[in-house]
Amino acid sequence: MVQVDKLPSRPALLLHVKDLVASRAFYTEVLGFGSSDEDLPATLAVVTDFSHEAILLAGPDAGDITDYVQERYVTIEPGTFLTLFCPDLDELKAQWATRGFTSIRELKTVFGDAALGVRDPDGNILLFTTRSAEDVLERYAQGPQLLDEALAGLSEQDLQLTKSPGEWSIQQLVHHISDGDDLWMHVVKAALTQSGCQYRHDWYTTDNASAGKLDYAGRAIGPALALFRANHEHTLQLVRHLPAAMKRCVVFTWVGHEATTLSVQDMLHSQAYHVMTHCKEIQEIRRIHGR
Repeated sequence: MVQVDKLPSRPALLLHVKDLVASRAFYTEVLGFGSSDEDLPATLAVVTDFSHEAILLAGPDAGDITDYVQERYVTIEPGTFLTLFCPDLDELKAQWATRGFTSIRELKTVFGDAALGVRDPDGNILLFTTRSAEDVLERYAQGPQLLDEALAGLSEQDLQLTKSPGEWSIQQLVHHISDGDDLWMHVVKAALTQSGCQYRHDWYTTDNASAGKLDYAGRAIGPALALFRANHEHTLQLVRHLPAAMKRCVVFTWVGHEATTLSVQDMLHSQAYHVMTHCKEIQEIRRIHGR
């Protein structure tokens, strides 16, 4: 356990627990989280994760906790997935082993990153990964620049170029990038507004049918590019302004698929990767045609 002399501010995360003593011991003595020496009622405890983010643990008799959390705090809902950052997964696993803790699962995040999964005494699943929230934000913020660079110097005629006959043109790819980003920013806002809420995309299908219905091939890309830049600026402002924003989540369901818990960090990571992938595709089209 690491002792934290003083917290920089009140916690922005709240976790209700059934047994405060057992939960505090699990987070500090087993996982190795820090602990604050703040003066707190006996029904409350504060632990700090490996990113030095404070979490308020509230026992069953805690009562009103508003004086001990930030004005805008997030409650970690029972049974949820909570994504946490650590510097090194192998080192963390080794540390846990020295403490005799072996109830660990080697997992992948929904986007393929290595992670360690553990379950706390209340059944919450903690997912430890090495991809920090700031890493994700930095990659997401680069999206408009990547797209501008991919399109630099292209004429209107060049936008109709494709990798091969029947595949999407550069113009269609731009609309796809912008629409995908816009689509997921609504999910991000839902998570930021009401973490843990249910969210469905009943109207949007994964077969890209919207590309024809919204006429990607026949529309100029100017408005799509403006929307893409504005969405990024707006989303970055929201996430950097709101406390614990990257840990807020939705329970997301595609039509015909089981529900999946997605955090804001997961969604921004996905969109950053989505933009990067399609920008590389545009660059490949340019290379093929000597543009």
